[in-house]
Amino acid sequence: MANYKDGKIREGNGSKTIGNVKDGKIREGTGSKVLGNVKDGKIREGTGSRTILNIKDGKVRKGTGSSVLGKVDDFTIKGMERELDEIIVAAYHFLVKKII
Repeated sequence: MANYKDGKIREGNGSKTIGNVKDGKIREGTGSKVLGNVKDGKIREGTGSRTILNIKDGKVRKGTGSSVLGKVDDFTIKGMERELDEIIVAAYHFLVKKII
């Protein structure tokens, strides 16, 4: 399982960086390619504006609808517990395992 420290998501207990989080953007590896972005509880692909997931009351929903996919706790990466819910879920979705 992945872990989080200093804005970087690493694979397992190793040192290989699989992504990073900064300014509401999820990036691949240590590079600048934006995989997704978050704002106001909504998760979007790349730098686009189409909502693929939304977070409300600790629940993860598909798109802008009300279909619940799970709780934020189901998608938490070790070490990210203090981050915003949408950052936690976005990092999981883009770097660990696609939710939808």
